[in-house]
Amino acid sequence: MSCSFKIDVIDMPGVTSRLLNLVDDLNINLMAMEVVPGEIYIRVGDLPECKKVKREELLVELKRLDFVKEVSDIEYMPFEVKEQELKTVMNNLKEGIVAIDKYGKISTMNKSAEVILNVSLKKSIGKDIRDILDSDRFPIIESLKKKKKIENEEILIEGDYGKSHYFTTTTPIFDEDNNLIGAVASMKDIDEVRKLYNTIHETPKIEFNDIIHQSEKMERLIEYAKRSAKNDSTIFIRGESGTGKELFARAIYSASSRSQEPFVAVNCAALPDSLLESELFGYEEGSFTGAKKGGKQGLFEIADKGTIFLDEIGEMSAHLQAKLLRTLEQNQIRKVGGDQVINIDVRVIAATNRKIEEMIRENKFREDLYYRLNVIPIIIPPLRERREDLFALSKYFIWKITNKMRIPNKHLSPQAKKKIMSYDWPGNVRELKNVLERAINFVSSLEITADDIIFDRLRLQNNNYLNREAGDYNKDSLLKGNYVDIKEISSIKKMVGELEKLVISHTLNEEQSLRKAAEVLGVSHTTVLNKAKKYNLK
Repeated sequence: MSCSFKIDVIDMPGVTSRLLNLVDDLNINLMAMEVVPGEIYIRVGDLPECKKVKREELLVELKRLDFVKEVSDIEYMPFEVKEQELKTVMNNLKEGIVAIDKYGKISTMNKSAEVILNVSLKKSIGKDIRDILDSDRFPIIESLKKKKKIENEEILIEGDYGKSHYFTTTTPIFDEDNNLIGAVASMKDIDEVRKLYNTIHETPKIEFNDIIHQSEKMERLIEYAKRSAKNDSTIFIRGESGTGKELFARAIYSASSRSQEPFVAVNCAALPDSLLESELFGYEEGSFTGAKKGGKQGLFEIADKGTIFLDEIGEMSAHLQAKLLRTLEQNQIRKVGGDQVINIDVRVIAATNRKIEEMIRENKFREDLYYRLNVIPIIIPPLRERREDLFALSKYFIWKITNKMRIPNKHLSPQAKKKIMSYDWPGNVRELKNVLERAINFVSSLEITADDIIFDRLRLQNNNYLNREAGDYNKDSLLKGNYVDIKEISSIKKMVGELEKLVISHTLNEEQSLRKAAEVLGVSHTTVLNKAKKYNLK
């Protein structure tokens, strides 16, 4: 049995040695001692059950020392309190923590590490970590050898239920003299990292109420999509560019039972075929030159338990179409360069603006994949087929744009509304937003007139010149009335310069004053004057 005491002392030389001499004279076993300025803590043994006679003798002798101010019983030594606090903190971390000494022997680990590594702390203390784990997959030894921190290395650890995927960061430990004394590693479950990332970086959730509409056609479509969201069947969204296919996909996701899990959007047209395959399915270490050590998770794995949105799926190559078909049929993936099958639970929403039926007839798209995707078809009508939505969308976009620009809200004149209604909107909702944003940037009053509504219509001939249609605009002007007219496709700098010239020229013609034009354009009088000279405008 042992007893512990706190001894308040006068801070003076020789205090510790005199106290040690007393304990030795009383033939008492000193088990632990901590010294801080003004305080000495001791734990002594050989006091069976802290027998009163022996204990009282020690207390009397301690108080006789001229430097002792007070003696009190304590339950725990300070180092024990700190150790317990650290242990509590360590064991409440989701991250696994394991530390080794400079020889690679395990010195400590927390509860999470025991679970992750499938080992017991008691059975592991003092053992070489290389005898417990595959050091090639666990870079703590490498960190120890190189005396260098290794951050966020991906590792696979074998467990009772298969392999688990983790990020590990290992850090060498040095003493005050910069001598290496060990290393510590933390292990984070990739699923937990993914959820944290999605929580921080996810875009605001889109719900069906966020889809602006007034037409009965859209109302019926939204009700149909809401019902579709409740199950896990694959959805195929069809529609022209700019109709809002991703908007519907996100709304379906938000209304589904998977809304608390990841939503991963992939534009299949934005990546080369080889890169798209590795992004979708991941790859094993060494599968190609430049492959990341430890391999990489694919987006299907990242979307596990959640939803993956495959946009522009009509651009996918035949090879990837076949691989995607197997994934949809078997709910399994195989990484590039790997032979292990990984089970996944992912809802797939695909989308395209292509005429898939024609592609099937031309053998450009697999018919079996089409049927596998087209379980629940959603066809979004173009804007010209639901003109009732035009004014609701216009009002919403004008409010949103002016609010973002921190300027007063604007409204459409009757002539502007008529012009918007008469246009066929080949770019659909996306084009409508762009046209309104363009108008808001150049209009000075609170009213957007018909002249401020400038449509996009770029129709290229083989010689890269605009195939001009008859219209109510001056042939010599590139900015007038209905159209932004691009004479020739060239460098971005040159085309931007042309547009700047057109804007300034148009504004000067309308306002008949440099100062007034500067006010409308939101720049200084000097800027307009210099630009007019640069482009030889009068």
